[in-house]
Amino acid sequence: MPDSYSFFRPLLAADKHWAALDWCYAGPDPTDASHLARCFVDAGAAPLARLMPLVMRIDPRWLSDSEFIEKFEANQAIFVLPAAALDDGQAIELCAGLRRKGRHLALQLDHAERIKAIPRAAFDHLQVDATLARYELSLLDWRDLERNALRKIATGVGSLDAFEWLAARHFDFSDSSFVTIIDPTSGGEPDLARLKVLRLLSLVIQDADTREIEEVFRQEPRLSYNLLRLVNSVAVGAKTRISSFNQAIALLGRRQLQRWLQLLIYADQLAHGNKPNPLLQLAAARGRQMELLAATLDSGSDAREIGDAAFMTGIFSLLDILLKVPMREILSDLPLPSDVAAALALRQGPLGTLLAAVQAGETRDFAQAKALLSSLEISPAGHATAQIGAFYWAARISSER
Repeated sequence: MPDSYSFFRPLLAADKHWAALDWCYAGPDPTDASHLARCFVDAGAAPLARLMPLVMRIDPRWLSDSEFIEKFEANQAIFVLPAAALDDGQAIELCAGLRRKGRHLALQLDHAERIKAIPRAAFDHLQVDATLARYELSLLDWRDLERNALRKIATGVGSLDAFEWLAARHFDFSDSSFVTIIDPTSGGEPDLARLKVLRLLSLVIQDADTREIEEVFRQEPRLSYNLLRLVNSVAVGAKTRISSFNQAIALLGRRQLQRWLQLLIYADQLAHGNKPNPLLQLAAARGRQMELLAATLDSGSDAREIGDAAFMTGIFSLLDILLKVPMREILSDLPLPSDVAAALALRQGPLGTLLAAVQAGETRDFAQAKALLSSLEISPAGHATAQIGAFYWAARISSER
C-alpha cells in the first residue's frame, strides 16, 4: 500500500491528558505488515511512541512476523486484534507468547457474550465502542471485566458526558472526538482573560506600539505573571533578570510573542488552574502540522511567511469551539491576513484546503482527507512525518506547562 495515508488521533486518560495515539488508515487496513513498519520508521515515530503508545489494528497473521513486531519497543505499541481472533487458536497462542515477552495486545469487543471467552494470558487490553459499553454491558459483564483486570480503550466517544461516564468506570484510554464539539451544558459567560489575550493578539498582528501592548498586560495580572515567567525561563536564555514588560516584549520579539499568545489563549491556567487541556493540545498540533505541511506547498510565498500563516490558521481554527462564538464574529475582531481569514471562514485557498484535509482526518472522513491531500500534492510519507512531528511538539508543550 505505497499510497496509503495514515492518520493519528489522540486518546485521553481519565484526567484528559493525552495518553496514547490511535493509528488509523485511509481505506481498508493495510494487508502488508511491512508497510506499517516502514511508515513507523520513515516518519520518525519512535520518540513520540516512547511518550505515548500507538494503538494499531493488525491482522492476526502479522503476529508471527518477528521483523514487524520487533520494529516496536514493548511499550511503544498496543496491537489490536479483531474479535474473530478469539476463534483462531493459533492467533491466541501467538498472543500469549508475545504477552510473556511484555508485548501489549488488545481485543476488539463486538458483543458482551465474548467477555467470558477472553483468555487473560493472551490480552491485557480490551477495545470497546462507547455505546456498547454504556448500553449493552450488564453488571455481570462489568464484574467479569474487573476480574480480568484488562485495561480498557473506548472508541466512538461523542460527548463530554460519555467521556466522563467512561472515566468513572476506569477506562484507561478514550477517543477524543468530543473535544471539538461544543458542550451545550457548559457556561456561556464570556471569559474575560481570554478576551484580553484576543485583544493582545489583535495588537501584535497589527504591529501596534509597544506601549499599547504593555497596557493590556498591566490590566491582567495573570497574563503579566505568565509573560515574565516565560522570559525569565531557561528556555528563552535571558542572561539577566527581566522585570519590565518593555524588556520582556523586546526579548521575545513580536513573532515569538504572537506564537505564545496563540497558544496561551487555549490554556486553562488563564482562569481554571493548570489542568490538562486537550483542546489546547489539538490546536497546537493542528497549527504545527499545517506549518510543516505548508512547507511542501508550491505557494510562491516566502517559506517562513506561509509557515506562519499556516500555523495561525491551524491554531485559530478551534477558537469558535473554545469561545463558543461563531467564527465570523471572531474574525471581525481579529485583523488577520486575507488568506488566513478566507481559510478559516470559507476553507478557501491552499490554507483552506489544507485545514479541511486536517479536519477530515480528525473526523475519520479519510476518503475526503486523502482526496484533499492528493490535490495539494502532499504525499502519504510527508503527511505522516508532519503529523508525527506535530503531535510530538504538542505533547512536549503540554508536559512543559
